[in-house]
Amino acid sequence: MPRIYQNKDQYAAEDFRREIRSKQGYYNLMSQQALADAAGIPRPTLRKRILEPEGMMLGEFRKLIATLDPDIEVVLTLLGYSKQKIKKFKEAKQHE
Repeated sequence: MPRIYQNKDQYAAEDFRREIRSKQGYYNLMSQQALADAAGIPRPTLRKRILEPEGMMLGEFRKLIATLDPDIEVVLTLLGYSKQKIKKFKEAKQHE
């Protein structure tokens, strides 16, 4: 089913959760407790932030990104960047 613009924030959050689960498997951090310990975030806080990534604080976000290294496109989409801006960002990074 195609995605609609009105639900873009919901889709971004779903994609972020999917990316986190994927990276958990890649880094063998399959339980939330293992991920929480690796990231240095309390497990209840981590669970809440993954369910509602819009409420994630900057420090928590940095720890999670440092631990799992998620796809930059997923992270930037969650932060509200458009596909065009993400494309420009990727092109600029390739030319550096």
